[in-house]
Amino acid sequence: MPLSLAAAELQHHGHLKYEYDGYAFSDSSVYQARYGQHQVNQTAQLRYHLGSRWQSGWLVEVDYQLLAGYGEHRFQATPLMNGYLGLSSVIDDELRLFNLTNTLSEHRDFVMLQRLDRAIVGYQTDNNVVKFGRQAITWGNGQFFNPMDFVNPFDPASLDKEYKTGDDMVYGQHLLQDGSDLQAAYVIRRDGDSDITADVATLALKYHGFIDYIYEYDLLLAEHYDNTVAGVSSIISVGGAIWATDLVATWGETNYLSLVSNWGYSWVGFERNMSGTLEYFYNGLGISDGDYSPESLLQHPELVAKIERGELYNLARHYLTGSLYIEMTPLWSVSQNLFYNASDNSALYQVLSQNSLSDELRLTTALTVPIGANGTEYGGLKFSDGQYFSFELLLYAQLAWYF
Repeated sequence: MPLSLAAAELQHHGHLKYEYDGYAFSDSSVYQARYGQHQVNQTAQLRYHLGSRWQSGWLVEVDYQLLAGYGEHRFQATPLMNGYLGLSSVIDDELRLFNLTNTLSEHRDFVMLQRLDRAIVGYQTDNNVVKFGRQAITWGNGQFFNPMDFVNPFDPASLDKEYKTGDDMVYGQHLLQDGSDLQAAYVIRRDGDSDITADVATLALKYHGFIDYIYEYDLLLAEHYDNTVAGVSSIISVGGAIWATDLVATWGETNYLSLVSNWGYSWVGFERNMSGTLEYFYNGLGISDGDYSPESLLQHPELVAKIERGELYNLARHYLTGSLYIEMTPLWSVSQNLFYNASDNSALYQVLSQNSLSDELRLTTALTVPIGANGTEYGGLKFSDGQYFSFELLLYAQLAWYF
């Protein structure tokens, strides 16, 4: 065995998660005709990370996933309903460069698949790193909504944000002596005909710098699908709080601005550690008059395209989010989130509890309640007269074992 291989640093870890979620539907919900008054889903996933770094600078990382989901009628092919509640969505790699997903079993109620969510070959020195393969990047400073994080963002209301779904790209980072850094990414995708084209690729360059080592800022320039994107962000400290703002301009078929600005503060109250966040999001592609009818969506093709690509998860123009985190004990925390759609006065309330049962075992439970009239975004989009894409509440529980 070559000496360089013998000197490799091997890392491996993983987790096993079991999730249980249940929806309740009212008589006016279009989902009741498909699922009844309640819909219960169970999901299990194994994730195993194996990575190795050599003294020569080379590195290899692989994350294997085994996923299984069960829910009555959950995976029944009904294009109209696919994706809105995430009940029937099955992850695939049809539009990614590499197909690293293999479906082992799939029918109306059950699906099992295996995939590689990370598969990287890279080279790293003290100031530089270059990686090729399936990976994920996170840019921008939004706590919930994040217009600068357009490659593979999270759903703002997602309950498990531990891992992003990876994409196939070339990524590089150069660290400068003053602590600033320059990052570049080229994301390679396939179009609807499975052809690899620049029309669906992303080429992005981002600089992260400091002013007097007190203020942080980012400058972003990208070619994303057929759009040119430029962004600027700042992070400053105000009275012990952190104030972060991202402004993103997009030029394409439609020219528009997006903005997210949040204020975060931590304190001790009632002998407990607490933190709060207020975030405003301006969605430049969003619908401002609360009309989400099919006729209205046809007038907003770029909004629909970004939602279908998983870059955007909301329809309206203005959102305000409040979050309160309380550390009840060193092993138990409770957080509450309220997403308010200021364009149609609907909202989504979440309360999330996380318990560390041991060093390796964590229990997460959550309740999600939509608030708003029928026809609003969170109250339920209109399907037909008297029928809406709506649910009354969502109960969620996840038991995670880390090894």
